[in-house]
Amino acid sequence: MNPSLLLTNIYLRHVGELRAFLFRHVGCREVAAELTQETFIRIMGYQTGDPLHNIRAMLYRIAGNLAIDYHRLQVKHSKHISIDELQEHEQPLNDASDPARIASARQTLKKLCVVIEALPPQCHRAFMLHKFDGYSHAQIATKLGISRNAVEKLLIRALVRLRQVLL
Repeated sequence: MNPSLLLTNIYLRHVGELRAFLFRHVGCREVAAELTQETFIRIMGYQTGDPLHNIRAMLYRIAGNLAIDYHRLQVKHSKHISIDELQEHEQPLNDASDPARIASARQTLKKLCVVIEALPPQCHRAFMLHKFDGYSHAQIATKLGISRNAVEKLLIRALVRLRQVLL
């Protein structure tokens, strides 16, 4: 079976229950939706010679770990701090001195831009509104006149295509 089609079937079968599970753990629908998407992104990156025997268990394990990570971040960053206040080991890495990494990053960015521009119009619009304009799934649904479920399907389709560039 086509990997994209397989992922789509897995997504459609489990997205609702996974989102509800995450909502119970994080208490926010938008965060639960984001973590649900991240769960499926991570499952796409799962590569092994052995097929997953219980995809549902793996999805719940990933989602549970993401919920724990979310709570840890909430506790750790409960107040706003400046980047200058971070310890040296907490500061983001700076690759400005490595020309090879800069060139590689630019090539990847160009490929991602081409894929984003090639998305079907509705998919492109939803992706841009969410990732670049910061709209929530509900806001996008209202703006485009579609359901939240349709928005999630459009976003997962975009992420699947983008993921193919990164593999």
